[in-house]
Amino acid sequence: MAINRVLIALFSVVAILTSLSAVAQGVPPEGSVSVIFTATPIPAPKPMSIGGGREFVFMNQAMAASNEAGNPVLNNMGGRCQLSRLTDSSAKTAEIHGFCTYVDKDGDQVFEQCDWMPGSPNNCNITGGTGKFEGLQAALVVTIDPLKSNFDGISQVIGHKKGTYKFAKTN
Repeated sequence: MAINRVLIALFSVVAILTSLSAVAQGVPPEGSVSVIFTATPIPAPKPMSIGGGREFVFMNQAMAASNEAGNPVLNNMGGRCQLSRLTDSSAKTAEIHGFCTYVDKDGDQVFEQCDWMPGSPNNCNITGGTGKFEGLQAALVVTIDPLKSNFDGISQVIGHKKGTYKFAKTN
């Protein structure tokens, strides 16, 4: 009887340590990011003319992301982006700045800052997160393709985010 209790206690400790190890290893300390995402403006943005062929608009976008690299960074996450866009129709350029927040099924979040300048790659940086994503850092290059929508007044894009991530030490 005493041996059974000792064995049960020992197996319980092993099970707990194994589960803690699995949680700690849920996100590798560094790796690649290869994410496919969709973005849908909610509501449709309404640009404001600011003269000289330029327009300014605030965009609020509903996001969905899936990491093809097979790790939890931006994998099966919903999100929201709030961005400002300045377009210059005479120069045929657009400049975009803003922030995105994604959340996974456990409620852990990833924070992203995006700055897209004319003539430069579209760059976003993951600047941190909560829970298993605390200390997450990444540099990402973003490409987008507008989709033809059959829903009046709604535009959609599909895109890719590629780069690498690592965890920075936090105090």
